[in-house]
Amino acid sequence: MLHIDIPTLSDFKALAAVRGDICVSIYLPTSPQTRDARANRIAFKDAAKDALAQLAESRADKRRLESLEGRLNHLAGVDETNVQDKDHIRKLQHKKPNEFDVYWKQPTHGLGVLATPDDLRAFRLPISPKPRVEAADRYHLTPLVRAMTSPNNLFVLALAEESLRLIHVVANLPPAEVELTNLPKRAEKATRRPSVHVRAPRGRLQNLEGEKILLEQYARHVDEAVGPALGGSAAPLILAAAEPIASIFRSITHTANLVSDTVLPDVAHLSDRQIADLALPVLDRLYERDLKDIIGRFNELKPNRATTDISYTAHAVTAGAVETLLVDFDAVVPGLVSETDGSVTYAVRDNAENYSVVDEIARRALSSDARVLGARRDELPDRAPAAAILRYDFGIIAA
Repeated sequence: MLHIDIPTLSDFKALAAVRGDICVSIYLPTSPQTRDARANRIAFKDAAKDALAQLAESRADKRRLESLEGRLNHLAGVDETNVQDKDHIRKLQHKKPNEFDVYWKQPTHGLGVLATPDDLRAFRLPISPKPRVEAADRYHLTPLVRAMTSPNNLFVLALAEESLRLIHVVANLPPAEVELTNLPKRAEKATRRPSVHVRAPRGRLQNLEGEKILLEQYARHVDEAVGPALGGSAAPLILAAAEPIASIFRSITHTANLVSDTVLPDVAHLSDRQIADLALPVLDRLYERDLKDIIGRFNELKPNRATTDISYTAHAVTAGAVETLLVDFDAVVPGLVSETDGSVTYAVRDNAENYSVVDEIARRALSSDARVLGARRDELPDRAPAAAILRYDFGIIAA
């Protein structure tokens, strides 16, 4: 099982809508090694102290501050290795486990914590965010946007007559096999026959035609099991199989996210790690192809339905007019974006009063169901920090 917590779109929309007197956002790179759990925990405690100090300096309400401190301390828990009193250690060992202990025992490459005096959400991220502690009237969500939009995971269906595995492959994390419930691992058991190789007449099935029918029956069983196992994930599904089962499965599957033009060879003899090493380059190629297609469409639609103008994009995204957004998440354009009409007020530097305009545009795009992709500056049209394709002609676009 992979221990990552990427928010769903509905989760993100709810987080983006939060406004309050105290909203703390903490992002930290963490080591995925369990032996470094204590170091990860200490780093979080230090960040939490920083956030509380910022709020104390701003004269936040003391009762609200105490409530927030309690939530952050609950997440941090108690580091038993740093407790000297043996009686205290015994009490801790018999204490009911903290539900957040899993965040320290099963770490990944990053941690995001969003907290108010009334609520706390924690996310284990497959990316390593830059350390950031921010206290404001809303959450800082850019690292979550990056995690949600980065092409960082896929599934591999390793399908053979003698074996079957569905493997979840995530960049920078160990691959993990996904359980396929109520499905035999071999074609013979799925079809309830001693063999799918029908060389002699057996009832109505005989020769190669009979073998094909049995393999189709097996493939349908597999397809019915794969859909629920994916759990609604939109991550690409790569098929790894030899002929004829590869073509048979592709002809009958109802899995929408099966990549149509990519098939890995039969990998039944390989380990999960070896399969992941074969699959991850496919993810890069899919992303590059997707980005190329979007930029091609951008060039076709400009100037009336495509723009790299930040101010215009802010107006359009606030009106829900952005269909697709390419964004450089490393770009810093300090300022504020009006909640009502999307007008931009630029600032000299990014601080607690100002947000990155690019980040805010990305947040509003996701909240309005636009598609958002991250890209490097040199990949974006005109090397702009953002490029938007609009749902309709929003008016005259600035050059």
